[in-house]
Amino acid sequence: MKKYKNVKCNACDTCSIKVDNPNSQLHKKLKVAFVQDWFNANGGAEKVAGAILDIYEQEDVTIYALFDKFSPAARKEILNDKPVKVSVLQHVPFINKFYRYFLPFMPWLMKRFHLRGYDLILSTSHAVAKGFRSDPKILNICYCHTPLRPIWDMYDDYAAHHSLGRSGLYKWYVNYLRKWDVASARNIHYFIANSTHVQRRIENSYGCSSKVIYPPVRVNKFALGEQPRKDYYMCTGRFVPYKKIDMVIRAFQQMPDKKLVLIGEGWGDKKFDSLLKGYPNIEWLGYKKDEEMITYIQEAKACIFAAKEDFGIMCVEVQACGTPVLALDYGGYRETVVDGRTGYLFPEQTEQSVIDAVNKLEQHPLTDNAAIRQNSLRFSDERFHKEFGDIVKNAQKEFYKHK
Repeated sequence: MKKYKNVKCNACDTCSIKVDNPNSQLHKKLKVAFVQDWFNANGGAEKVAGAILDIYEQEDVTIYALFDKFSPAARKEILNDKPVKVSVLQHVPFINKFYRYFLPFMPWLMKRFHLRGYDLILSTSHAVAKGFRSDPKILNICYCHTPLRPIWDMYDDYAAHHSLGRSGLYKWYVNYLRKWDVASARNIHYFIANSTHVQRRIENSYGCSSKVIYPPVRVNKFALGEQPRKDYYMCTGRFVPYKKIDMVIRAFQQMPDKKLVLIGEGWGDKKFDSLLKGYPNIEWLGYKKDEEMITYIQEAKACIFAAKEDFGIMCVEVQACGTPVLALDYGGYRETVVDGRTGYLFPEQTEQSVIDAVNKLEQHPLTDNAAIRQNSLRFSDERFHKEFGDIVKNAQKEFYKHK
């Protein structure tokens, strides 16, 4: 009988494959389940999903999400046109606009995904993506952007914008979701946090430890520009309530000698129209493709970020263009902005804080654009690929050595 040698797989470094040639490059494809909350806008969470899928592009990957409403371009960029197994939310008309109203049903819908027969389960979650059912003998790793914000540390902020936010029914609903969220966290074998800020929140919300891997940032796409800076400030991103772009607008209403350029689309289009009326120093350009948006960033005096962000990929992308940032002294910004060198942090989500930050930059400009870009390079996508791949390999070795 021919003798076979157990050879470590050269591709994944974890599986043991029987081959008759110990120098063979043969690789047993891993069966990987990848779970995302949903695919809607091509934002930071989606770019992280794309980076993880890139790492495992040679494996047999099945993708799950509650719904997939990507544009053809985003589907190609993030998913490489791979199919997505979806829930019934996929068939709800205009779900991409009203999905937030379905949050009470999402835990039940996610639980209907029963993942069996896989070698590895990966999920990225800022909502319910870790709530699927699975075989506990399969390694289950979650890249956590944040514990569900409306029910944990930003409960007060979200309740203030909800018509039932202070009612007993709303409080009962939040308590129900908290119990479900903690229970679903117990099914995760390894948590990866997107910042030390989120690492602390995972500990506080779930009582779980985690390792930090900062999200991938396309620092090579967002490059230093050769054109001279122009005399305007910028605010860009998805126009959703927590971004506080309306607050930034009101701040610049009080600074008619300072120009503000807005790029983005989303919540409250008509509301922004009314805010801008009669203020020629504020210009809203709507959605712009990356190439055009990058030019605006490269020419801006500074970009403003007023949201409570757990990391904030766009803030790093702006710094990759050598552009200073004015950012809220909160969460991920404390880890990505070097205060006084690559930008200035302001203390509160108030118009006066934004005004003070603008005046500070006017009095003390930050003009070392190369140094600002250098700060961004520590968040590169190449670094993410290596760190994420290494953590998963080490987790596989530790998890399966006891099986």
